[in-house]
Amino acid sequence: MGNYIEIPFITLRGYAVPLLKAEMECPKIGGNLVIYALPDSGSRFSVINPKTLNECFNNPEERYVDTVVVTNQNLHTERYRLKFHFVELNEDFEIPVAVLDFGEIGGIYPSLILGRDDFFSRVTICFDKNVRLLVKINSLV
Repeated sequence: MGNYIEIPFITLRGYAVPLLKAEMECPKIGGNLVIYALPDSGSRFSVINPKTLNECFNNPEERYVDTVVVTNQNLHTERYRLKFHFVELNEDFEIPVAVLDFGEIGGIYPSLILGRDDFFSRVTICFDKNVRLLVKINSLV
């Protein structure tokens, strides 16, 4: 992919945030669930809200990867490998996500927070102030 994808920031409750539209595999509904993901280069792991995970999976243990420690929460949590299609990027990623009830973040309720180890290792991202996010997918090899 030679070009960058530009994702504009949206303003919610006075906060400017970049949200990526994603389709998450969802066996319970027999297709994909549209969710929004917040890129966060400050987070080590990608995390998913347990409500979203439970909405799509009866038995996520089949996709268990490992248990990690989310240090700022002092929490041991399981990670599960899930499939996502990122609409703006037109790319499919299989990402291990930790389960964490993070609730509201800056006035928004994302379903997924994308972290350094899982998402940012595959893309190059440039934030342009609070206006837009530029993304280029790196080689997935």
